[in-house]
Amino acid sequence: MENSKNIHDGHRERLTDLILSAGIDNVSQFQAVESFLTFILPRGDVNPLAHRLLNKYETFSNILEANVSDLIQIKGLNERSAKKIKLFAEVISYYPSSKMTKKTNLKNSGEFLDNIEQLLRFKTTENLYMFAFSHNFSLIQKRSYDMKEVREVGISPYELYNFISSTKLSYLIVVHNHPHGTAMASPNDEHAVCYIEELIKNHNCKLLDSFIIGVDGIYSEKQKAFVRRFQSEENILSYINKKQAK
Repeated sequence: MENSKNIHDGHRERLTDLILSAGIDNVSQFQAVESFLTFILPRGDVNPLAHRLLNKYETFSNILEANVSDLIQIKGLNERSAKKIKLFAEVISYYPSSKMTKKTNLKNSGEFLDNIEQLLRFKTTENLYMFAFSHNFSLIQKRSYDMKEVREVGISPYELYNFISSTKLSYLIVVHNHPHGTAMASPNDEHAVCYIEELIKNHNCKLLDSFIIGVDGIYSEKQKAFVRRFQSEENILSYINKKQAK
């Protein structure tokens, strides 16, 4: 019993030190999951649980995207710890969102595209954001909306006017995502842009653009073109194979 205890003594600390020194991208997925689980379960050996989760879900992202009702079927997880896993996923998505501060300026369009890519590229559910910018293109505020309600009734005029009046914006940008689909605009997307422009035409502000983020890139509805392309897994593998062939 004493030997068993000694094997695990300091393991969490060694794992933390390893990840801090090497970087989480340079350790195995198992070590990354095991480290993550130390935040979910502050005591005990999480090694067997990491194995069980990866055996079922295969990847860290799949673990975070699993339903609470599904997670609690795994030995070693109860409802509270399963909810912590889901909360962790929300915290991760909040990080890129919180980086979009008032220092964000559209004069650096690449930075804005970076931010919305981090915000929405890997979301598995539909999300819509409105961004308010000042006359000098500095970010004033961003606001998220219930995509289910937006799909059913469109953006509420009341919500839109409230956003405009409360932020005193000069320019508006709308961003939403197409999880698992192309970023190309659908007829409904095109109609939504016309609808927003009609709503705000007498409010001394302008819709600069409506961006859509899909698996293949970021699409500008104003430019009717992709402003950023994402490398697909197939393209990346093809590139690697060509390099190796040389």
